[in-house]
Amino acid sequence: MHDEFKLDEVDPNGVVPEAEQATGQTRRGFLRKTAIVGGTAIGGSTILAAFPAIARAGHGDSVADADVLNYALTLEYLEATFYTQALGGQGAPADMVPSSPVKFGRGAITKSKLFAGFGGRIRSGAYSNLITIRDHEVTHVKFLRAGIKAAGATPVDACSFNFSSALKSVGSFIATARVLENTGVMAYDGAIRYVDTGDFLQAGAQIATVEARHAAYLNLISRGSPFPAPFDSGKKPSEIFAAAKPFISSCPPPVLALFSRLP
Repeated sequence: MHDEFKLDEVDPNGVVPEAEQATGQTRRGFLRKTAIVGGTAIGGSTILAAFPAIARAGHGDSVADADVLNYALTLEYLEATFYTQALGGQGAPADMVPSSPVKFGRGAITKSKLFAGFGGRIRSGAYSNLITIRDHEVTHVKFLRAGIKAAGATPVDACSFNFSSALKSVGSFIATARVLENTGVMAYDGAIRYVDTGDFLQAGAQIATVEARHAAYLNLISRGSPFPAPFDSGKKPSEIFAAAKPFISSCPPPVLALFSRLP
């Protein structure tokens, strides 16, 4: 484990088997293999072509792209499990994000005093929006696992998570969701500089922007600014791992090894 980095130290406005770095992947081939997961098409494959200097972020280490993808997958396991434990549902796949009974149903969310003073549309839409966030995180797990396999690498297994301390009330659920989503944005922002392959860089960016939308929504319903700063901050993998530590029951040795390899 790494040095402590408590969740309350995270700015609320802003938690592998050894694999070879993928080579020979074409942008179109990677997206074709991975974007069909969940029936979702991913476009915009030429966006980064106009910014080659950004697409290769200029790091001098030997971090494999597969390690960065598995890092992202570990974060998505955590988020998908959190929402599944809170809202119920079937994970993806079941042995990685287990299904869970409903902790907070529509009535509990809609009637929560958290939404006092909000208009009817925000209150009535909150449950559906949270379910959508859950489904996004499950889809991210499926997408990253498929992408890692398509790259010829092996997806890491999930850690075992326990969010019971964060799910004592609707208020604690939303507060924790806000921290996790903002922390997730910081994690992607901190890791993206280590990605070399343009396909992987684009895939990470396409997830990161959705995570930022989740964070903006949760900031808003928590009465914070949905866009508090002109730039988001990045966090080191060790800081992200330590932030998630209170919710981790155990991790497979390859995941611990993965974090020890990351900068």
